[in-house]
Amino acid sequence: MRIKRVDTTISTDKLTESKEFYIRHFNFQLVYESDWYIELIAPGLPAGISFTKPQRDAGEFFHGSGIIISFEVDDVDAEYRRLKAAGVEPCEDLIDKPWGERSFVVNDPTGVHLYIYTSIPPTPEYKVVYDSFKK
Repeated sequence: MRIKRVDTTISTDKLTESKEFYIRHFNFQLVYESDWYIELIAPGLPAGISFTKPQRDAGEFFHGSGIIISFEVDDVDAEYRRLKAAGVEPCEDLIDKPWGERSFVVNDPTGVHLYIYTSIPPTPEYKVVYDSFKK
């Protein structure tokens, strides 16, 4: 199997807020919209985020709790400043993680955590672990 694109679909009543958040703050492009479903695609990537209303004929639907979407960026400090200036408050401030990421977290309108990071060198302890998986 060759995967050509990856999408995440989130069940929410906040379709409009979600659409506006990802377009405004992360430059996603709207590729489909109806009264119950919105599909966005990441700029320059074969990945997308979709939002669907939870009302359906049958079955249980997940409402975002426990989801984390990670965005690797070139300059996490610049993204942190940009989002703060736009009024997006982080729920975890910018910090260096010992496993080799400088990151912060914001929540989207549905409550999904967006983990935004830049790779940095890991601490020596984590480097030993990572190196043990290399062949």
